[in-house]
Amino acid sequence: MMAGAFRIALPAGLVLASLILCAPFGIPGTNPRAGVEAASTQLDPEEREGLARLVGTCKKCHEDVCKEWEGTLHAQSWTDPVFQAEIAELPDKGESCAPCHAPQELLLGGLGKLPRARMKDREVGVNCVTCHMLGNRYSGPFDSTGHGGVDADEAFRKPDLCTSCHGQPEVRPQHDQGTSFRAAARGERPAGCQDCHMPPVTRKLVTSPTIKEKYTIGEQACRMHTFVGARRGDLLRLAALVEAVVQGDHLEVSITATTGHALPASEGRVVRLLLEVTEPKEAAARVLKTWSHGAGSLPANDVVKISAPLGAVKRAQLRLEQVLPKVPGRTEEIVQVFTRQEIER
Repeated sequence: MMAGAFRIALPAGLVLASLILCAPFGIPGTNPRAGVEAASTQLDPEEREGLARLVGTCKKCHEDVCKEWEGTLHAQSWTDPVFQAEIAELPDKGESCAPCHAPQELLLGGLGKLPRARMKDREVGVNCVTCHMLGNRYSGPFDSTGHGGVDADEAFRKPDLCTSCHGQPEVRPQHDQGTSFRAAARGERPAGCQDCHMPPVTRKLVTSPTIKEKYTIGEQACRMHTFVGARRGDLLRLAALVEAVVQGDHLEVSITATTGHALPASEGRVVRLLLEVTEPKEAAARVLKTWSHGAGSLPANDVVKISAPLGAVKRAQLRLEQVLPKVPGRTEEIVQVFTRQEIER
C-alpha cells in the first residue's frame, strides 16, 4: 500500500578549520593575532601589490591545498564565464559585486563584515590572502611556528568567516545564507559552514620538504579547501530528508531541509516537489509545491508537510529537485535531483 519511507541524513561535524594557506614568511618572532585590532588601523589603506605572485608563492609550500582551491568557484569568483556574462549586462559592470567576488583581506575590516573591493589582480578571485592574512600577519584555525608565528583564531571555526560575503542581507540578499543559518531551529544542524563545504581530512599541511623538516610539521586533522556547493560536489543528496506515505487517496509528504540554512540558498533558484506519474500512462506530471529563495524558502531543520490528492494515480515517482535558472552565459536550466522515491498504491 505504500512505498518505503526515504530518508537522507546529514553527516555531522565540519567546523570551519580553514588550512593555513601561505605566502612568504612574516616578521620573525611576531604573534599574528597580538594587536590585530591595532594593526588594522595602521595598515596602508591602499591594497597590496603583487597579489597574484603572492598566491603563487603559497603553492610552493601548500601544494595540496592550492590545487583544491584552484578547482573551486572561489578561485574563479571573478573569471567564471557565467559571472562575467551576467555583470556585462549590469550598468556598473560588476563593481557592486567586487567586494565579494574580488575582495581585499577579510581581516582588514573584520570577519563577518562586508569586505572592501580590490582594483588589482581581480582574476585571483577569493584566495589564500583573502582569508588568512592581515598585512604581514597570518591567522588560521590553529597556531603554527611557520611564517614567524601563526596564531589560532576561533573565528576560523565559525560561520563569521563565510558570512562576510554570504550573510549580508542588507547589501547582498541574493547570496545571504547566514541569516537563515543563524535563525535555524536547533537540533541536528551543522555547527558551521565548514561542516558541509570543507570536508575533513588528515594530512600534512606543508608539502615542501625543506619547510617540513625545518618545522617538523607532521600530519594533522584539518579541512579540505574544495568549498563544494550546489553547483559542484555531492551535497545535494545530503540536503534534504524526505518521507512519503500513501494515506487512502492522498500522498502525505514530510520534508526537512538539513542544510543548516534555508533551501534554496541563493536568488533565482527554485526547489520543487514533483510527482511524475507512470501509471496510468496518460496522466500528467504534477508539481506539488515550489519554494524560492527568501521568504518562500524551505526553513532549515523544520518539518514541512505537504498533502496531495492522488486521484487515479497508481504508480508514480516523487522527486525533490532544484532548478538553476537560465542566466547570461548559461542558456539552459540546470535540474538537480535531491531525492527520488517510488510511490505505489
